[in-house]
Amino acid sequence: MVAGLALAGCPEGKDADKSSAKETTQETNEPKATPSDTPVAQPPSSSQRHTHLDLVALAHLADFDHQGLRIRFGTTARLKYTNGNWNSGFASDGRDQSVAYSQFGKMGRIYFPVEQPTALRLRMRVKPIGATRLMAFLNGNELEGAAVAPGEGDDGFRTVDIAAPEASIRKGENYLLLRGDATRKVGRDDVSFAISAMHIAPEGASKSDELAPELVSEVKQGRENRQGIRLPEASQASFHFEVPSNAKLTFRVSPATETSNQLTAKVRVDPSVGAAAELFSQLVTDGGGLSQVSLAPFAGRVVRLSLVVEPRSKMGARRDAAIWSDVRVEVPPHKARPPEAPAKNVIVLVIDTLRADKLKPYRRQTRVRTPALNEVARAGVVFENAQSPENWTKPACASMLTSLHPSTHQTQGDRSKLPESVLTLGEVYQKAGFQTASFIANGYVSDAFGFKQGWHHYTNYIRERKNTNASNVFGEAATWIEQHKDERFFAYIQTIDPHVPYDPPDKFLKLYDDRDDYDGQIKNRRTHLLLEDAKRNPPKVVFTESDKKRLEALYDGEISYHDSEFKKFLAKLESLGLADNTIIVVTSDHGEELEDHGSWGHGHSVYQELLHVPLIVRWPKGIAEGQRVTDVVSTMHIGPTVLEATGVDVPAEFEGRSLMGHVTGQPPRGPFVAFSEFQDNRRVIRAGDYKLIIRANLTYTMFDLGQDPKEQTELDGRKNSIAMRYLRVLSGQFLGATDRGRWLLGGGTKKSHQAKEEMDSTLCRQLVALGYMDCLEQFPDSD
Repeated sequence: MVAGLALAGCPEGKDADKSSAKETTQETNEPKATPSDTPVAQPPSSSQRHTHLDLVALAHLADFDHQGLRIRFGTTARLKYTNGNWNSGFASDGRDQSVAYSQFGKMGRIYFPVEQPTALRLRMRVKPIGATRLMAFLNGNELEGAAVAPGEGDDGFRTVDIAAPEASIRKGENYLLLRGDATRKVGRDDVSFAISAMHIAPEGASKSDELAPELVSEVKQGRENRQGIRLPEASQASFHFEVPSNAKLTFRVSPATETSNQLTAKVRVDPSVGAAAELFSQLVTDGGGLSQVSLAPFAGRVVRLSLVVEPRSKMGARRDAAIWSDVRVEVPPHKARPPEAPAKNVIVLVIDTLRADKLKPYRRQTRVRTPALNEVARAGVVFENAQSPENWTKPACASMLTSLHPSTHQTQGDRSKLPESVLTLGEVYQKAGFQTASFIANGYVSDAFGFKQGWHHYTNYIRERKNTNASNVFGEAATWIEQHKDERFFAYIQTIDPHVPYDPPDKFLKLYDDRDDYDGQIKNRRTHLLLEDAKRNPPKVVFTESDKKRLEALYDGEISYHDSEFKKFLAKLESLGLADNTIIVVTSDHGEELEDHGSWGHGHSVYQELLHVPLIVRWPKGIAEGQRVTDVVSTMHIGPTVLEATGVDVPAEFEGRSLMGHVTGQPPRGPFVAFSEFQDNRRVIRAGDYKLIIRANLTYTMFDLGQDPKEQTELDGRKNSIAMRYLRVLSGQFLGATDRGRWLLGGGTKKSHQAKEEMDSTLCRQLVALGYMDCLEQFPDSD
């Protein structure tokens, strides 16, 4: 059968009568069973637990299989099959009378999973808009097309069957390309067909008129009305997620009608690594209470969890169904003390171009000496897996300061300007009565590009041609803070020392390269030009091993120099009596490639040396020291985090969410994922240890960062089908979201900002000095 179908490869459950669990059974300790065992369902314990995932609310993320995979278009449920709306040919959804549908242009791309390859029948309901012939290609193989005339019913949809021979089917993800022979303009879109539903069934399966029914409906259970997942017999709904520590699955299952008494409900788990297990098998009875099974054996792994309904016998009624309600993945509360009162002040320090693995809190064996930053990490919380939303300064900083994804704020190009319509963190704090100041040593984060929003005091050291060394930036910031120490303040400090040109004081260079006889081509103040030439294809500069040693020593020396000045800044805060009640966030806008993947610098790839950045938070009065958070997070969550810490309401416009719950005993709901972009060329999702890079042509690269942190070995998505499906589901949901602030649930009002484009020769010249060469195409004399 098609997957969705998790039935294949799972151990068969025991006879339903013999495995039926009574709800009076008391829960004791966590099961010591291995994942291949079948633990007995338990009633929920009395201890308070938090909902990590509400699977009924997230039913649109499930793959629904009933005699084959069923896809419902025109709803958020289709996004996981069409890469959202990004470059897949799908654009708008609509509703005609009672029929929900999605429209695609000349081509529509669909990605669906198959557990066991077999000949399939693709049955779909389509409506011709501009086309009269539908063509289909599966995994590059042309299938027999079909002429499509308008349907005879009022809605104009017609059922079309296309056969897919077994030779065209692959285990794991399959790629279906639909093509129309012509298009017609509908609003802003060129449309060939509308499609309302698809049933991908084994050849010979019975043909159904209702190809993709709605999964969630309101049902009466006892005296209460609940939302539940309605599964007919011989069907299943499969969810993909990463299992948190000490997780349990809680649920109710009951018959849909009085006659639905010949069904067995099962819970099956297929992990990305390890053996499958059947966790629950019980006869569906009326009045069933809350059941609970442990997911602890699968902690830290991505799984496919399937809610299964099977007929008790082959003689069961064919239209019976069961209702799954209150289906939740729950976790225990963290043991951490909540803050007694809001923080008084906020300092956000962005250390430009600092890759996380250069720091001891992220890689113990690093040679780079940063005692001040190490102490901040020891006294605070380290987010081990923080991702930047982009691989270069302007969009990454825009996301930090607006808590918007790059595709929302649109400040992604070399000349793009942050729209005045966005709400910045500085503006929020101004309205809350804080004094606000920025001390910025990068020319892209400047008034020229719209970043002078929300500051009582604004300084850009590049634009004003001031000394950009950390000693000067920290010194001016400390002076301003001292002047406002009796007020509530928000200070944004962006230092730039690890950025090219690499030119640390000599004593810091000698920490990592003490050669006095080096005579290679590396000149400190020309490193920005050298890296740009080395990145060209073919390269204009090729570094020797001696050159590479000097380059990395210069970069490492800049980090250590910066730390020495950071130490003085922290001492100043201490002397002013501000250290305990000021929340300090230390992060970076992006990292730096040092030939990890054959190149140098940043702004060209989406590998981890550019996206994995430090994120360290210290607040002595509010956060217990020594914490480490392994959940994947994004730096665009910084704004909501500090607002919650200071007792200021998070604006509805912000798309990020606070991270405070990770460290104060109230973990936010999952999943914990981070999305990154690179202009219009790349989309990236990181979830747990897995990372998926989707290119503009929709080819992809997948990595397991737990096993391969340096991204040297690409994973085969088909051989890692469960992890691949997990990433596809979440990335599709995000890439099709109208409101990215509620991307997981879908719906909401589309947020749109339009970035203007501005650049002049003076600004170009200042940016070239930092190694940003793109503007030279417009102003070639600026170098």
